[in-house]
Amino acid sequence: MAKKRDFLFFLKIVFSLSLIVLIVLKKAPLREIGASLKEASLWWICLSFSLHSIGLLISAVRWQILIKAQGDQASLGYLAKSYLVGNFFNLFLPTRFGGDVVRVWDGSKPSKSLLKSTAIVLVERLTGIIVLLCFALGVSLFRLDVAKELPVIWISLAVGLLGLAAILSFFLPFSVHLIGLLPERGILIRIKKKIFEFREIILIYRNKKPALFKALFWAFLLQINVILHYYFVGKALSLNIPFFDYFIFIPIVLLILTIPVTINGLGLREFLYISIFALYGIASSGAVSFSVIADIAFALIIGILGGLIYAFRR
Repeated sequence: MAKKRDFLFFLKIVFSLSLIVLIVLKKAPLREIGASLKEASLWWICLSFSLHSIGLLISAVRWQILIKAQGDQASLGYLAKSYLVGNFFNLFLPTRFGGDVVRVWDGSKPSKSLLKSTAIVLVERLTGIIVLLCFALGVSLFRLDVAKELPVIWISLAVGLLGLAAILSFFLPFSVHLIGLLPERGILIRIKKKIFEFREIILIYRNKKPALFKALFWAFLLQINVILHYYFVGKALSLNIPFFDYFIFIPIVLLILTIPVTINGLGLREFLYISIFALYGIASSGAVSFSVIADIAFALIIGILGGLIYAFRR
């Protein structure tokens, strides 16, 4: 099992690097990327980066609300630091959610349960995905001209909605019957028990609707903050993209990057930006520069900060 996991990790590294090499050789030479980065406005970049502290606070508040709804307590400082450490591990793990493993572990300390902590982090992530889907779907209906040019928007929305429906169906009554069909023998008995426990932990939020609505509200604010971050980077590079269009393609890109085929979206993310930005007449070098600033550089800075926190807390 460990060898298979290492092999898959190796394949993701190779895939990411192959995409980057292909982009540099065929789409955006390093010379053009460098020229684009040199022209970027430092003021807009700093303004964009300042939003990360706001996003960190919002994320910690949302997580704390969901923890309290389960009867546990955790300080905002503790949760914010856990987020930063999670960002550090995101640098090396596939998908944008790799660092959630760290947060599940940290969350298990106040909850005294890995199962409960996993359930809380899952609900937290679901609130963000729901808001992202609503943004992309809502704005796409108002900007059908853009959506028609990018079939991936509708495909991603369909897949995202189906995936969300599949997850939510796990908490409907009929799922109890399906889980009960698992054979009552060996390790399956323990697995069934854990599945039922996990399900019941999440269903507690049915009786904690105020907490759930608060979490959705903070998720809404967080995603607005995320869109502003990307918009400000676009302004830094003088990209001619309407503000509301960011509400279409940024959620779509973030949703696609949850597919674990690359390391933290490297390579795949740049190809998506190149394809989308071409609709606005933006050169591939501008699209890659956008990714370098908005995703890679900021992720490295925040990841390094998280790494320092992780190193000193051990």
